Amino acid sequence: MYNKTTSVNFLQFGKISDSFKDNLNLKKETITQTSDFCSSLTRYNENIYVEITEGMALCRIVNDPEYDSIQTYAIHRNIRINKGNYFAIVPMTGKIVYNLYYIPGTKSSSYKLETPYPFKRIVPTIQIKEIVAYYYVVKSPNYHFPGESHEYYELTYVDHGSLFTDVGSSNYTIGSNSCMIYGPNQWHDQKVISSDSCSYLTVIFDASGIDEKIINRVYTCSRFLVQMIDNFVKASDQNIQYRYDAMICNLQNFIISLLQVDSTEQSKPTTPINQHFEDRLLEEIITFINQHLYEPLPIEQICEEFSISRSTLQNLFKNNMQIAPKQYINETKLSRSRVLIRKSEHTISEISSMLGFTSIHYFSRKFTQRYGITPSEYSKKIYDEDAGASISQRQDGREM
Repeated sequence: MYNKTTSVNFLQFGKISDSFKDNLNLKKETITQTSDFCSSLTRYNENIYVEITEGMALCRIVNDPEYDSIQTYAIHRNIRINKGNYFAIVPMTGKIVYNLYYIPGTKSSSYKLETPYPFKRIVPTIQIKEIVAYYYVVKSPNYHFPGESHEYYELTYVDHGSLFTDVGSSNYTIGSNSCMIYGPNQWHDQKVISSDSCSYLTVIFDASGIDEKIINRVYTCSRFLVQMIDNFVKASDQNIQYRYDAMICNLQNFIISLLQVDSTEQSKPTTPINQHFEDRLLEEIITFINQHLYEPLPIEQICEEFSISRSTLQNLFKNNMQIAPKQYINETKLSRSRVLIRKSEHTISEISSMLGFTSIHYFSRKFTQRYGITPSEYSKKIYDEDAGASISQRQDGREM
């Protein structure tokens, strides 16, 4: 984040000033600049004034370049630079024109930088060019997709159950709240071999700039990442202006966040042994939670089951999933409720009771807060989508 020359930090080098315009004795020098590389700094033995007349510019400035770090300020309004400071005026735009005002006879000296100091423009590294297709499906046990390869990236995010996938000669398991990205032209299949159904989102997209290190890796998604997936789904469901832009932005942010999570070790234990222990323990606890979703599940019960303290459990979830265990349980129950609503085998009241919510009103409030739609509206939306698909199939002659 750049400081401006109007900030208090700039007072060590100069200040905002318009008073020089009344001094008819000052000499004016007009400079045009297009290079955004700062290779040298200039110092004047008297105060000097800068007036930007075209474009947007930065001021690189330092009192002693031998010992101090160069500071950068976006030039906002006309400025006075105090004598003795080394500085350079650098374009933020393609071209700048500025005037220097100084007392006649003012002398200058230059300091050559060892390495040119460029203006770092903010441009994207990763770009989602197109979303080719996206699906949210619920697959029953024994489902098997025989496999395919195509020229695009493919994201699979599982919100309930487990999905098994072969990529070439490697095998992976994508569990609940986990995801995986397949690379272009990679053959892969998918199957459900557990006794429970599996619901997951698939997004096929064209992109550039994606680091290959995130390909073919299973990521357990934090609450922050899950929220991005939810935002993507919400945008796809809403028939509003710029929905596709919102989908692409959410997908791009998700990919960027995966790369950022992958490149930071801030919340990881200090040794591989500790990390392995935490991974195994967390996996067992998450499995336990999923197996007991249809019962009251107090934190004390989990602590007793795994012989750990409440603080250990809290830290385990915070360090590895960036979410509190109680919140994770509630989020998982709400995610399971969507699967149950989609199956249409139980009423919403029954689903609320099955998942241990204290009342249907409490369940409805939490569901609405989480997904931006009431359970009844979600159920109607699913029904309307299924009915519309059936009508379309009959019209196309694909269903007798």
